[in-house]
Amino acid sequence: MESHQTVSNGIETFLDYIRETEQLYRISVANEQEANDATQDILHSLELEDHDYHNSARLARKLKEVRQARRAAKDLMAQTLPVVEWAEENRQTIKALERLLGEVRKMEKNTGNRIYTPKTTIVGGKGA
Repeated sequence: MESHQTVSNGIETFLDYIRETEQLYRISVANEQEANDATQDILHSLELEDHDYHNSARLARKLKEVRQARRAAKDLMAQTLPVVEWAEENRQTIKALERLLGEVRKMEKNTGNRIYTPKTTIVGGKGA
């Protein structure tokens, strides 16, 4: 192990990954809903309002952008969902890992601040 790496790094990296993936899932859910709402706004505008050719074309381009954003959100949801479901099913394990991380960090801190008090004079040469 490299000197700047600690035992706690692996645990911390895994827990960060779980949290970040859950956050990505929540963001993708919100992005999909926003895209769905925008789609409805465009469709209702096309249905209920009169538009000239240029505005109709602009709305069609906007609809394409919105649908592509929706697809990206849905793809990200599908990719992150298995991790989110695993995390939900293993919430106790995640809590145990968080406690383990705290314990390991405490041990790392304790060993980093180690001070030794000699029990004999052999090192200092006194009395030899």
